[in-house]
Amino acid sequence: MQPTLTKLHDSSINQKRACHIRIEDVNALMALGLTGRQARVYLALLKTGDAKAKAIADLSSVNRQDIYLILDSLQQSGLIQRKLTSPTTFIATPLDETLKTLLQQKTNELYSIRKKTSRLTKKFNQLTLQAADAQEKPCLGVVFEGDKGKKLGQAIEKACKSIDVVTTWKRFRQASVLFETQLESALKRGVTVRVITEKPPNKTPPNWTTNTLTKKSEYFKLKALQTPPTAVTTIFDNTQTILAFNSSTDIKHGPHLWSNNPTTLALSKAYFNLLWMELQEKT
Repeated sequence: MQPTLTKLHDSSINQKRACHIRIEDVNALMALGLTGRQARVYLALLKTGDAKAKAIADLSSVNRQDIYLILDSLQQSGLIQRKLTSPTTFIATPLDETLKTLLQQKTNELYSIRKKTSRLTKKFNQLTLQAADAQEKPCLGVVFEGDKGKKLGQAIEKACKSIDVVTTWKRFRQASVLFETQLESALKRGVTVRVITEKPPNKTPPNWTTNTLTKKSEYFKLKALQTPPTAVTTIFDNTQTILAFNSSTDIKHGPHLWSNNPTTLALSKAYFNLLWMELQEKT
């Protein structure tokens, strides 16, 4: 059966009406909490004034199998009303009332979010205070690994009074090459550098140490053990110590323990002073 002229005319009107639902209007309602399909259905009803579910689906470009669910959700929110006609039709709540309802819902939502974020902020402020308290508790130190000696070089540059070292010959040679400039600079500004290491096995000491010893510098002193030391440590200004986890560990890669803990520092200083005094007596 061919469609009647009236049906074709109605279909043409519906299509034109559907085209008049502007995307910016849909976006405005979505910003207030509606879904895209809810916004299109409401705007379609707002334009038609009164329509059946099938017509609303066509006007809003919503699948017919979903239209009743969307209409029910809009009705529960007070944005449309169901008219007890035969067949059933629907009508949109006036726009000013709808906007007032949606704005109130958004205000309530933002108030709820504000309360939740306030509780979250309070909770994490307490955790921050607890973390600060934890940081104030004694700590043995911080482990650094694989920093290519960057922290060690910085510590030499910052040293003001003294650098006391117990190390193996291999690590001493590495440090002399890596930090020659920093060590020479430390000596020039009056930092006392005392080094304890084993006697070099038929190897020439680094140039800067030879030159310094030849000049009989009062700031650089080198003492030799008969065998490699069992532990490796460096003490900066008697306030910070670095301990190697293994005496054969590469100086550039570590791991190394850096500490200003009084107990750890006292142990490092006692170890250095004991060796230094023993070697002093044998000289």
